[in-house]
Parts: sequence; C-alpha cells; structure tokens
Amino acid sequence: MKKVTKRFLKMLLAACMLFTAIPLGVGAAADTEWFTEKDVQGIKSTIISNKYHALYVDVMMRYHLLSETNNHRVERNLNDGKSIVFFFDGCSDNVDDSKYSDINKYRLSSYCAVIQLKDGVPTIVYESEFNSTIPDNPRNPETNEGDPVPTVLDGIYNIQSTNHGGSYAALWIEDDGTQVPVMRCTETTNYVSTSKYINIHARYPWTGAPLDGITSDSYSSSGCFNVGKTSDSFRDYNKFIELILGVKNARKPDWNNAKCTSGVDHGLVIVDRSHYQTQLAQIYKGNVNNGAEIVAKLVENSLKLQKEIFNGLGDVNGNGEIDKYDYITVKRGLLGTLDLTDVQTMSADVNKNGETEKFDYILIKRDILGTYEIKD
Repeated sequence: MKKVTKRFLKMLLAACMLFTAIPLGVGAAADTEWFTEKDVQGIKSTIISNKYHALYVDVMMRYHLLSETNNHRVERNLNDGKSIVFFFDGCSDNVDDSKYSDINKYRLSSYCAVIQLKDGVPTIVYESEFNSTIPDNPRNPETNEGDPVPTVLDGIYNIQSTNHGGSYAALWIEDDGTQVPVMRCTETTNYVSTSKYINIHARYPWTGAPLDGITSDSYSSSGCFNVGKTSDSFRDYNKFIELILGVKNARKPDWNNAKCTSGVDHGLVIVDRSHYQTQLAQIYKGNVNNGAEIVAKLVENSLKLQKEIFNGLGDVNGNGEIDKYDYITVKRGLLGTLDLTDVQTMSADVNKNGETEKFDYILIKRDILGTYEIKD
C-alpha cells in the first residue's frame, strides 16, 4: 500500500515538471499558499479517550486538510472563511459505553469536529461525541412518509444554510447543487440513489422514545444527521450552529426558534464510517446478505481512501508485506532510536489500543514465524 510520503513526492515531482514546462516570459496564475504539515500538526482530538480511534481521526482530518482532491477543495473552503465539518461514526467513546453502545436504542456513536481558519491556521473549534449519521429506522419506510429511508454514502459534500422543517437554523447537505448520493433499503433489496432532503439538525425526543434514544417507529432521523443530545437542552447543537452560521440558541424545546438565511454556502461535510462497520451490519441486517452488501456500499469511499493512506496492520514500512524490516522498525520505535510516524504507529498497533508496545512487537514476530496471522 502507498505511504503518505509517496503522495507528497509525486506532488513535488509534478510541480517541478509544471514549472519547467512554462516558457520564460509567460505569466502564471497568482501563487496560492496551501497548508503545510506544520500548519495542521495541531489538528488533534482532545475528547476521544480511545487512543486507536483518536489517532485515526487525527490522521484523517490532517489528510483532508492537505489533500489535492478537487483542486484543494477543503483548503479553498477554509481560505474562503467557511467551515469543514467531520463526522466519524464509530469513533466516539459512546461506542464502548455500556449505555449508548446499544444500537437498537441509541444512535450516538459519531465523533463530530468543526474546523475553521484562525489567524491563518486550521483549528478545531468544536468537538462532540453525541452525534449520528445513521437513520433511526433505515428499513422502515413508514418513518419516511412511505418511501425507502435514505442513508448518505461516505464522502465529501457541500453544506448550505437552511431552516429545518422551516423552524430553526440547520445545514443542508448537497453534492451537485441539489442531490446527495444515498443508500435506500427495503425488506428484500437495497439500491443507491439520490436525495435532496438531507439536513444536519438537532436530535429531538420522539413520542415513546427514551431520552436521546429511538424506538421502532420514531424518526428523529429519517436520513438526516443528528448533532448533540436533547437531554442537555440542545447545548451542543446550539454551539455547533452558532460557530458555523452565527445564529445563537437556534434550537429550543418549543420549536419556536432562531432562523437563518437559507441557501448560503458554508463549507463542506466529510463523512467516514469505516470504524462502524460491525454496527452498520447489525443495523441494516435483513434479507440482503445480513447487511454486508449494504455496509460495503456505504463505506466504499472511506475504505478506498484508507488503502491510499495507511499500510496494513503489521506492514509498518509499507512494502506490501509483513517482514523482518517491519519487526526491526517496531523494535527501534520501542527502544526509542526511531520516531514512528502516525501512519507507522497505526500499522504497528496490531492490537488496536492506540500505541505501539511490546505485545504488537511479539505479534508481528509471530506472524513472520507463521505461528499467528495478523488481519486488518
């Protein structure tokens, strides 16, 4: 698999070739100062206690801030004064919480972060662990006025201001000016289509549902993303919206709330559910391969991206296999004679506890000897 360093070398080579191809005397477009590794080194979650999830979130946020995708799409939005909103479903500590890990009653597994430019530097201005990108009942069309419920596919999308239900300030997700790609499920099949009605809005209590929870016929989300809890008087959601739209106290229990000017671009939302695959398979289980086919489609973009960025578990040097060089690299990291990069740490962290330790070293050695098999 490719290493991040290879990507930057390719960028440098391409830049050199482009420069030499421009004849002397021919003017070029004004230079743009893109972010550097130094600019984004402070992008780190401060609220995720699971070290493995925190490391993954940090690496992926920094990757997107430096990515050339769509002509530096993320950087351009930040430089225009807009926001980048991340949702990492499965990376919130609620995944391991004895209460909120009950996926049949709660959807509070997503870590959300908002990044804005402060003094020219990308900065995390908002973090929350009480969020979701998954509908309450994705296989119950009755919760979506009879139509199959949409679930947004992993990816990068535009966000605009809107008023959810015409009532309070929220964000609208779109991809091509109107639509966003989604998965829809029935009891016998699933298919990818589009939807133009996906918002990021506040969670709200539904009749008969536990506080912050769901029931078999509730629809706090029938395809939209939920931010924050209801039990804290929408504190997280109000902070989230104020930072992005500038609207204070947008959501209140009585629905008579603060509104915004609709249709204004406010940046991007990036959705990644690669660490929620087991739970997704259970949520979407039914008559379609027990949910496996649906999960594969939902997280396809995230998994493709991971293959470009991360080496496989145990493949610390990124040559496509686990060998003595990985063993030596991890050993040097443990002895303190080599500083492992975040990407190398992810590969060396075979037991997925967020750090490189003796147990990882032993498992890599056993894999090389053939007495143990490391699996991603």
